[in-house]
Amino acid sequence: MPLPFQPACLPLLLGALPHRSVAQALEVSRRAGGQLLTWPQLPQRSFREQALVQSVVGFPGLVVDAAQSQVYVDRAVAARDLTQLELAYLENDASFAALDADDAAGLAELLRQRDSLRGVLAVKGQLLGPISAAAQLIDEQQRPLIYDEALFEALAHHLYLRAAWQEQYLREVADATIICLDEPFLDVVGMPFLPLDWERVREQIEIVLAGVHGCRALYACGAVEWEQVLQTSVDMIIADVYAFGHALTSAAPALAALLERGGFVGLGLVPTDEEVLAHTTPEQLLRRAVALLGDLETAGVPSAQLARQAVVAPSGTLSQLSVPLAERALQLLGDVSRLMREHYRLS
Repeated sequence: MPLPFQPACLPLLLGALPHRSVAQALEVSRRAGGQLLTWPQLPQRSFREQALVQSVVGFPGLVVDAAQSQVYVDRAVAARDLTQLELAYLENDASFAALDADDAAGLAELLRQRDSLRGVLAVKGQLLGPISAAAQLIDEQQRPLIYDEALFEALAHHLYLRAAWQEQYLREVADATIICLDEPFLDVVGMPFLPLDWERVREQIEIVLAGVHGCRALYACGAVEWEQVLQTSVDMIIADVYAFGHALTSAAPALAALLERGGFVGLGLVPTDEEVLAHTTPEQLLRRAVALLGDLETAGVPSAQLARQAVVAPSGTLSQLSVPLAERALQLLGDVSRLMREHYRLS
């Protein structure tokens, strides 16, 4: 279900940060996210916190070779153990996909500090979505699981359980939760090397979203066909509008329908390119946002309504930046959020 409040251009982090200290990363997330708190993923701290590894760890037959920075599925072991996954899926046993503290240190730290959290309206978790996970996860023959129907389906069931487990975990911190599927590969749907049409893509996404009872979010970058994504049951989309605002404008009718049913839009306004980031100002980002919302209003999406039902986000991951540049991006995020709230007179 959607959030029980309008976010009104509050900042929202995507998740991954370049920090190695768990306590420092959570403090940065708390300071930058404020009322919408995202638990930090720390891929620089451990190979096991890489987005793919963290999302698929525990999948039957998975081999994690941190020394060689490799992760793959041993088909023989998977064939033997898939029954356990399918039984957990049928019984809705989310504990099957629980993460250890070593696999998600920021999540464990969030729960440890829950009594000190004040003013948090919602907490956000994230994992790779089924398309991007299956396109990257390979077997021992280097063949992506997206080409194997049985393993592709099983991976979606695994992610369903991981999403459900995250939501249960986060509800110990706050009543309102956001579970976001990160789908960086959606902009290549329909290309020859990705053997899926949008109907199949939506089916797999829906399998995972069915494990979420709070706010269902999806992040994607690039020139995504958002009108296709918006045919799913998502409550929130997060789009890279710094470089690809036109993709969102192209989906204006579907976006208007999302807002009418109480959904939300994440405006990925803050760039993550090092050179661009170093020279960007909050005022420049505000002008981009106002221009985009003006274009969307012309296309039939009321800008005042959109601003009330929007969050402001980075346009992509911050995990590959230096710590100082990542923290500059988060400062920009807070500043442009404040400017937008002032510009659209949001409380």
